[in-house]
Amino acid sequence: MPPKKYVALALVPALVLLTACALPDFDFVSYPPWTTVYNAARDERNVADMLYDKAVSTHIKAALMGKNGELGLKVKVYCFLRRVTLLGQVGDDDFKAFALATAWEAEGVRGVYSAWVDPGRAGTTAADVEIAARLRAALVGDEEISATQIEAEVFGGQVYLMGMVRGQQDADRAVAHARALPGVSGVTSLLIPTQQDQTDPRGAEMR
Repeated sequence: MPPKKYVALALVPALVLLTACALPDFDFVSYPPWTTVYNAARDERNVADMLYDKAVSTHIKAALMGKNGELGLKVKVYCFLRRVTLLGQVGDDDFKAFALATAWEAEGVRGVYSAWVDPGRAGTTAADVEIAARLRAALVGDEEISATQIEAEVFGGQVYLMGMVRGQQDADRAVAHARALPGVSGVTSLLIPTQQDQTDPRGAEMR
């Protein structure tokens, strides 16, 4: 049974959407909860899992921002099926430890993976942005991939793939697309194939 406070958070968009249905002039296209419902139709997760994951990531991000706004902004927080990924250019060991502890302490979290990039290096560059855009185009254009929820972050040419895919074959194809792009120095896949059991494919990388 999901923790009560996360259930409450998860129900907010649905309740707002139901209320909106009663309003004759409501703009469904531009309102965020409608986007949530649309995303659910093309996501490998069910609606409950999507909302729960969003509540977890929002809770963790808020805690990081409350601890240190500057460093909190540098950490990307993702959650898929209650498995959290923290990515960021952070050199403060105490803050990294706090981020990990916060993620593990979030109710329902099954695993936490962290990837910290040396802050001494340049931040996300125009080249990184271009890589991310080209990768998104390649994934969307590949009709063989049922990767309906893939997120990508690029730091200095290193690509990190997070999210849900239909099976390992889709994960492999996504990695291949990333590796084929010019300027990519490496690819780390944190993709979770939904056709497998609940064993996390990240294995030893989980900490």
